[in-house]
Amino acid sequence: MHELVRAWTERKGLALIAATALVNALVLIPFNQLQWVVANIAIRPAAALPVVLGILFGPAAAWGLGIGNIAGDLFGSWSPMSIPGFVINVLYPYVSYLLWHRIMKGHEIRTDLYSIGSFLSVTIVSTLVCMALLALAGTLFFARPFEAKFISYFGNNIVFALTFGTAIYWLVLERAFHGGFVYGRKWDERKSG
Repeated sequence: MHELVRAWTERKGLALIAATALVNALVLIPFNQLQWVVANIAIRPAAALPVVLGILFGPAAAWGLGIGNIAGDLFGSWSPMSIPGFVINVLYPYVSYLLWHRIMKGHEIRTDLYSIGSFLSVTIVSTLVCMALLALAGTLFFARPFEAKFISYFGNNIVFALTFGTAIYWLVLERAFHGGFVYGRKWDERKSG
């Protein structure tokens, strides 16, 4: 938990919080305005970002994506669910960061089959858990039907996370790592280890 607080006290953490918030908001806002829906599921390309940015920027991405989600909601989809949505959008990238580093422990940072498999596994698990928590919040606080909301939230996120998220991961992981464009205690441990 202290790692999440530390991001607010470091220049690099603050810069990455701002950058991830801005990128998330810029991707969310147009689609919140257009309200594109296919098979009763809203099209949200921003769903490609939480796992990838979470892995790269850890606690900074957590805050940035939470803030970016609130900004996106203010431009078209604000509701009482925006508050639990903020919490989940902080947890989603941070859980992804922690899981990915646990799975990748002892493995070289490169985009090989093991790394892609790790990314896909983390994407499925973190999306499943976080969308279940979001649906549960809707059920507990707003009497929304759990199953319908879970299917909607999970469907909303998993497709873009597995497709575009994997492509982004493949393109940026090694460059970001070797260029020092990563953030978080787990990355610091890997560099010093």
